[in-house]
Amino acid sequence: MALLSRTVIERTKGAVPRNSTIAAELLAPAGLLPPAQVLSWRLTGWQHDGDHLRLNVDSPTGGLAVLVGPLSEVDGAFLRTDDWNIAYRDGAFSAQVPELLSEIGLRLQRTTRALGLNAAGIAAQWFVRPSQDDVLEVSPGKKLYVRVTDHCDEKCLFCNATEGNSNIIESKQKLTQILRGLPTGQLSQVIFSGGEPTLVKALPELVALAYERGSRQIIIQTNGVGLARPGALEAYLPFQDRLGIGFSLHATQAELSALMLDHSDVQRFDAKLVAIDRAVELGFLVKITCVVMKPNLAQVPDFARWVWQRWGAGIARLQFSYAMPRGNAWLNQHLLLKFSDCVEPFAQAYAMGREVGLRVETSQSACVPPCVMPDWIDHYDIYGDFGGGRVPDPERVKPPEICGGCNWNRICAGVWQRYIDVYGTSELQPIVDRPEPVVDIEDFLEAEVLDLTDC
Repeated sequence: MALLSRTVIERTKGAVPRNSTIAAELLAPAGLLPPAQVLSWRLTGWQHDGDHLRLNVDSPTGGLAVLVGPLSEVDGAFLRTDDWNIAYRDGAFSAQVPELLSEIGLRLQRTTRALGLNAAGIAAQWFVRPSQDDVLEVSPGKKLYVRVTDHCDEKCLFCNATEGNSNIIESKQKLTQILRGLPTGQLSQVIFSGGEPTLVKALPELVALAYERGSRQIIIQTNGVGLARPGALEAYLPFQDRLGIGFSLHATQAELSALMLDHSDVQRFDAKLVAIDRAVELGFLVKITCVVMKPNLAQVPDFARWVWQRWGAGIARLQFSYAMPRGNAWLNQHLLLKFSDCVEPFAQAYAMGREVGLRVETSQSACVPPCVMPDWIDHYDIYGDFGGGRVPDPERVKPPEICGGCNWNRICAGVWQRYIDVYGTSELQPIVDRPEPVVDIEDFLEAEVLDLTDC
């Protein structure tokens, strides 16, 4: 498999729209790249918002968000150009708003016409997710995430997979070819995810292929319901020495879990417990991930104690994950938390873990920056240095006025721009009174991209 440049994955991994190119190809030529001035308005930021591009603007009389997207009669709009829909929200209407929207529409129309793009071309260039990726990204630490399906049998209110993900390969034939072509012994982990991967009947066969290719560890990320079926876990016993199972579980009882998953099926909750019980009994490496939002925040310390009391040393790791502000979580902002809300409950859970010997942690993949809880840095899953303090993807940022002088800049994954848009940066602080933590440098490997066109 050939290695491609990093820019290839940014253009094809399914981000909606493609943030790596939209600034240079559209916003800058249109004079809409912050901090540009449009009439009496100043652009303060931008990000994608579903299938739209959101421009945040401000003026002496107030601010609002301008939403733009390819022309569509189905999509609501305040005005339409020949090829664009223009709308606004999150601000009061004034006589100046139509002038602003007209000027933005004019600039966008002029720019895309100069590129020879009509509405269909605009959608294809920046807003349409490819039907299937042509490349797979190997994450820092030589970890390969393979999403074997986009389908799921739950509707988690915090799911971030609903806003587009990379490495979705749903064809069994394609997956088989990919796994057979993996570089022998070169990957530290192959992670099977989704959607819900256990919905794929061929999953044991795919795990076997990854095992044969010598991946040092194989992970199945699952809600656990499918693994409660008799004999389901036994199918994976031949790979037990290198197989780990990551279960998602978010409460100690079905009623609270229902508030997180948008369903009230007690039998599903009980099935999760049966699956974890059996996985521990069979000796699999087991991790539990608990995503934290407002409904279950107060239960975090009790959840950690309950996990220890039920499964003890049979659990390798318990991870509390902050709900990423994307996908379903972004649609349920009333359930999202500030970083500072998590500090005390997380600290209590960490302290309990220290007492009993249970690894309790949080992950930078959820983008809770280490500076929020610097005294508990040993409970962070620090997973990547992207060189020179860079962030892993365009949706995350490191405000230079805060992060530029931080001793931990190199090990920090940054903060979601959407989080800063909502909550600001007051919780962030540069770490200047202590050195960078000692970490395993193997986790700090530049990401690679595997060319799959010949698979």
